[in-house]
Amino acid sequence: MKNSLILWILFLPLFKTAGQVPRIDHTRNYNRVYKDSLKTVAKKLLAEVERPSGDSKQLRKKMQVLNLLGTLYLEGDYKDLDTSMAYNDRLFELAKQQDDKEMMIDALLRREVKYRRGHDYVRSLEISLEALKLCDALGGNCRKAWMIQQNLGLSFLHSSDNPKAEKYFKTALAQLESTPDDDRPLKLKHILGLYSMLSTLYQQWGKDKLVLEMFNRQLAVAQELNNKISLAGTYEEMGDYYNKIGRAGKALPLLSKAYALFEEVNHTRGIASVTNSLGESFLALKDYTKAQSYAEKALAMANQYNYASLKPFAYHTLTEAYDKLGNEMASLRAYRQEATLRDSLGIARRLVALADMRRAYEVDGTRLEQQIALQNRTRNFLLVVVLLLSAIGIGLIFHSRTLRQKNYELARKKREIEQAFLKGQTTERKRVASELHDNLGGLLSAAKLSLQILDPSQLDRHEREIYDNVVEMMIDACRQVRTLSHNMLPEDLEREGLLPVFDRLIYKLNSAGTTQFSLQTGGDLPARLTPEIEFNLYLIGFELCNNVLKHAKATKTFVTLQRQGNRVVLTVADNGKGIPTQRVEEGMGLQNIRQRTLDIRGTLSIESQPNGGTVIIINIPYEETRQFLASEVVTDN
Repeated sequence: MKNSLILWILFLPLFKTAGQVPRIDHTRNYNRVYKDSLKTVAKKLLAEVERPSGDSKQLRKKMQVLNLLGTLYLEGDYKDLDTSMAYNDRLFELAKQQDDKEMMIDALLRREVKYRRGHDYVRSLEISLEALKLCDALGGNCRKAWMIQQNLGLSFLHSSDNPKAEKYFKTALAQLESTPDDDRPLKLKHILGLYSMLSTLYQQWGKDKLVLEMFNRQLAVAQELNNKISLAGTYEEMGDYYNKIGRAGKALPLLSKAYALFEEVNHTRGIASVTNSLGESFLALKDYTKAQSYAEKALAMANQYNYASLKPFAYHTLTEAYDKLGNEMASLRAYRQEATLRDSLGIARRLVALADMRRAYEVDGTRLEQQIALQNRTRNFLLVVVLLLSAIGIGLIFHSRTLRQKNYELARKKREIEQAFLKGQTTERKRVASELHDNLGGLLSAAKLSLQILDPSQLDRHEREIYDNVVEMMIDACRQVRTLSHNMLPEDLEREGLLPVFDRLIYKLNSAGTTQFSLQTGGDLPARLTPEIEFNLYLIGFELCNNVLKHAKATKTFVTLQRQGNRVVLTVADNGKGIPTQRVEEGMGLQNIRQRTLDIRGTLSIESQPNGGTVIIINIPYEETRQFLASEVVTDN
């Protein structure tokens, strides 16, 4: 249930006026007879000061009376809002002429309420910032600085920007608490209102611990204030909160206290609101007969006193209670009434506001004509803007289609270039591998045979050792050239794919040296990737394994190739001597690996410790293996 605690706390300014201009007694805020009599007195005073005079004191008194009337009508029903604004606009113009920034701020604060009540939070925020500028110009003499901060907090609260709302509410609270206690009860009511706003914020934010802290502070202030309506409003807020979080047993005693206090001061709106909240508590506690009784009583009061916003909540409670008591027809009727009211409530409020505006405009026909002319100009301007935007939009659509077609052509050409580049690399590697095998390999084999023809028995011991070393180096060179020529670009890579070729590479590496290699694959890795990815991954893996053999002095190396989510990951980890930190970026081999990784839009990371081994990880986005397949299809949508 919505409570009314904030409504009577927002804009009750403290009037310190001279002469016959009265000040509002906030302890009688809900006494309609008192408020009506105060309006009568203020209107008589306004008639007196309306007489032309150049006296600055009379102008000051006139602003004070307009300020009083604007506040009195603002604190009334929504139907009084336009009357309040009529007095308020006169005050603002007069204060502007007299450069009275304090009065201008008062008028702006009331204007902000108008837009916030109409849910125009952008305009509300703009007006609060305008008031803040005037307040900054006054410096330490600005009495309403805390109220401006509070209004900024409310604007952000309604737009669900919780961090900013909290910031402004806390700033307002700090400023208010530091102001002198000229009127302690009124100051306490303002503090109580800020605690209520903070508890509402924390409920919206889901910070239950802070909600309870604010309730405890509200209760302490309400008890110090010793005002029955304030205390009842606090109990009602707490009870509604416990109802909301499903702790009806704890809500019931709080709501009972609120009911008793409201009844004691005959506050009909509070009684009606708490009555329905009690019905909600009994509904949660499964006492459906009492829930029905309280909801019917709340509905009767809402109808009697025309509390339109309360009716949907009462009908909702009745819908649930009738249903649980087996009265399906009554439940259905209540549900229909609830749905109709919820749909029409916002419309009804706007219709009332429009009717009030019409009556206000009828007082001044010239103003109405000016408004109509302004609306016509605005409509024509908006029509021109819409036509221009439509033309621009159509142009952008055609331009977007042209760009999309050009992007497709560029992607296709890029793909053709990459395929040609890959084909050229493949052809060149085949040529180099053939040259290594046929020419350099044959030459080394002939040199080895020539050496082996020599008779080492004719050499002395030292020369024989040299001969044996040369023969061993020639044998090793032949083996390395043969391995290199076979592994530069295996012919079966294009035919069989990456996984079988990697498997054979590991087998050859294990038979060629002292380092034990192992290969692990998995993670839903597809059988084939794009030729570019397979070609570069193979060369990267080969180069990394070759670096381990040449530099790492490792006994074990683990090679992993698998898919992890939306990535294809190649990992080569050894238990060798590691890479010195200052040399991580050095070496042609490592530079080639980095470049190949970038070519396939991947990332490379190196983890190494002295004598602690090295782990090199290549990450490639999995979608890169299929991106050119997707780019083949272009639609005109």
